Amino acid sequence: MTHTKKFISIMLIAVLMLSIVPFGATEQVETPAPVEQAAPTEAPPVPTEVPAPVTTEALTEVPAPTEAPPAPTEAPTEAPAPTDPPAPVATEAPTEEPAPTEQTPTEEPTTAPTEQPTQEPLPSPTEQANITDKTGWEYAPQGVAVNPPGYIGLGNSFEVFLSYYDPGGTGKYTFAYYIYKGNTVVQKTAYSNNTSYMYTPKTTGTYHAVVFIKNEKGEIRTLTSRRINVFEKPNPINVEGHISAQKLALGDSCDIEIVSSGGDRSKPHMHTYYVYRNNVLEEKFPYKQADKLYSFEAIYTSTIMYTPKRPGKYKFTAFAKDNAGNAKSYTTDEILVSSSPLYLHTSINKTNLSLGEVANINAEASGGSGKYLYAYYVYKDNVIIYKGKYIANAQFKYIPQSIGRYKVLAFVKDNIGTIKTDTTQEFFVASTPLSIDFYAYGNSHNIVGYVNSEGGVPPYKYAYYIYKNNRIVEKTAYTDGEIDNTYAYYHNFIYVPKNSGTYKITAFVKDAKGTIKTATFGELEFNGDLKFMEAPRIPSNIDLGNVIDVYTRVRYGEGFYQYAYYIYKDNALLQKFPYTTNKNFTYTPTSTGVYKILVFVKDASGNIAYEMSDNCTVNAASTLSLYDLLIRTKFALPNEQIELETFARGGVKPYQYAYYIYHNNNIIKKTAYSQYDGIYTFIPTSIGDYKVKAFVKDATGAIVYGTSKNCVVSYNPPSGYQEMTVKLEVKQLKPSKLRLDCRVYEGGGIYPFQYAYYIYKDGVRIRVIPYSKYSRTYHNILESGNYKVIAFVKDKVGKIKTDTIDGIVVNLPVDNPTVTMFNFNSTSALVGRKVDIRLK
Repeated sequence: MTHTKKFISIMLIAVLMLSIVPFGATEQVETPAPVEQAAPTEAPPVPTEVPAPVTTEALTEVPAPTEAPPAPTEAPTEAPAPTDPPAPVATEAPTEEPAPTEQTPTEEPTTAPTEQPTQEPLPSPTEQANITDKTGWEYAPQGVAVNPPGYIGLGNSFEVFLSYYDPGGTGKYTFAYYIYKGNTVVQKTAYSNNTSYMYTPKTTGTYHAVVFIKNEKGEIRTLTSRRINVFEKPNPINVEGHISAQKLALGDSCDIEIVSSGGDRSKPHMHTYYVYRNNVLEEKFPYKQADKLYSFEAIYTSTIMYTPKRPGKYKFTAFAKDNAGNAKSYTTDEILVSSSPLYLHTSINKTNLSLGEVANINAEASGGSGKYLYAYYVYKDNVIIYKGKYIANAQFKYIPQSIGRYKVLAFVKDNIGTIKTDTTQEFFVASTPLSIDFYAYGNSHNIVGYVNSEGGVPPYKYAYYIYKNNRIVEKTAYTDGEIDNTYAYYHNFIYVPKNSGTYKITAFVKDAKGTIKTATFGELEFNGDLKFMEAPRIPSNIDLGNVIDVYTRVRYGEGFYQYAYYIYKDNALLQKFPYTTNKNFTYTPTSTGVYKILVFVKDASGNIAYEMSDNCTVNAASTLSLYDLLIRTKFALPNEQIELETFARGGVKPYQYAYYIYHNNNIIKKTAYSQYDGIYTFIPTSIGDYKVKAFVKDATGAIVYGTSKNCVVSYNPPSGYQEMTVKLEVKQLKPSKLRLDCRVYEGGGIYPFQYAYYIYKDGVRIRVIPYSKYSRTYHNILESGNYKVIAFVKDKVGKIKTDTIDGIVVNLPVDNPTVTMFNFNSTSALVGRKVDIRLK
């Protein structure tokens, strides 16, 4: 028992001794590894080092920001009048309360993806390595992107989506998504079949995504997206409306397209529209959810078909509203709705056809009321041989069964039952021999052929022989052709060569009686071998301690690429790195000299291409310095975003940045170090003087800092403010269209400017174009008269200046048509072929 107690005592003393850290021990700075890890791992926590010795205050690890995101300042359910006064002047600065400290989300996936490293042979410029088994990776995604690209406002979402993905391939894949803020994982997903993932950031910062792709064998590859910056202030919502026609016949419909972007994109925008007739509200409709225009971009669209019920001048006001309740409107130009008589013109594509060839009849109707229905009668030698029922198709196809003289009588009927008829010119059907017309071309991906055939007895079938270097490499079975309105029967052919060489194609066409004709096209050079698009790019010079980043661009070849690197110093081979799937290679030189890198790229079939980079001169290490601290604006309004850019040089990259925000010389916000904040933005919520102290820390822990110039935040114009001088220009582009453009002369007002317009006809205001950031706009004129335009320009502080142009006399031409041009597009044509005529 005594021995047992002694043994336990000795063990406790040993544990206590091991837990003691010697006083004064320092943390060793790690040198970045020359090859990046292919699989993402959990990043270390935010650094806690103090950025700089600043008087009596130290930078905390997670400072408490004292500003909250600004509340929306407008509810534009209706467009504001251009003469609205600016916001009232603030005379006192409200006190600020610290906001809660931001916390990093800790969501965890149900299944965390893993990556297994593989051993690869060293590359050789003269001998190819063993071919890597590509089974299980056919048609796998090869790219990942984020949308919207670049930046979003806090409260919005971004989408991560895979590109270059063929879901019809033989491989079956599952995908998992890691979302990073800086170097820290903030969101993980389990594996699923989803080829995209939507994420809503909870805090500002720089984000990117890593996507894990797992095949049926359980093998894993990763793709990394570009970075996206999340700012405090969301982008404003924007909306536009477009009409598909400027004039309509009563009974016709027009499409109204509403497109919106910006704002809060956490959920789709809502759209609606109001209809005005002769400037009086005719109809209005409730909000409905808009569709996403592109799966990879946060743009929303709605297309509405509207049918005016009576003649008049119509315009539409489109509204868009985001999930935060922000709304904006846009009013379209006017369109003229009038009644006109029903009219029909009928034409045929060819007047001489071969037996069995398709006759294409086109019926063009106009006027009348509403949608049209068509019917067709076929005459042969002036005897009716076919009667069709009314259909909605304005194109009619007919295949004559015997030789003779034909014509087609077409009928059109509108919504109110009015009927008009028109007869085609006569066309003749004869028996002609089978013929073939064949053309082909090659590009870097495939060989494409086009075959047109006529004569004989349609329909036709098509087959092909493919030759490489004058030897047959593939034959295809006969397949049915296609029919169009111009060339009648045709067939398109696409062939993907398996390797480079000289190709030619023989096309076969067979008619219904078994008659066969052939045509050969070649020689076609095909080169789809793996190749470099440019020499590998590396920096021209760096200071010792920094890394050489290699940028490689290749194309063609097959499947995923693998990369290997030879490092040369002063023209002597220094080091070799094996193949890896990660093309983002970095190398850390250990001494000065002239370096270059030989890059090898291997595709999924084992083909290898290689290229040498330019030189990179590695200089002796230099001291870290902060050489500029640029605040983008000297004057801002409350709740307007202020941007600061920090410029450092020397030391050892990558740099990390931290900031102190001062309001009237008092610190109101501190940030932790971040690698991605060389450009920093913040929102001032109170009037006063703001400045920023920036800290830059390099990879060795060296720190420099500096203070920006002041930015004055106020509702009032700054001292030295100069009034705007504006000039309106109106140009009549054609009799029925005006272009409006207003310029602000340099030196006046404070950018950005907004522009609005009033348009008058014969002394009566007929249109208000609300404020927007675009100085140029257009107006469609529906009636002759004396027009006047007033332009309004509003600057950042709400100051408004106007300019007027009066006496714009517009005389629209009478609607009687005038022919100004009538000619053929060509001076000769083959018998039976289409001839184009230009009429203006």
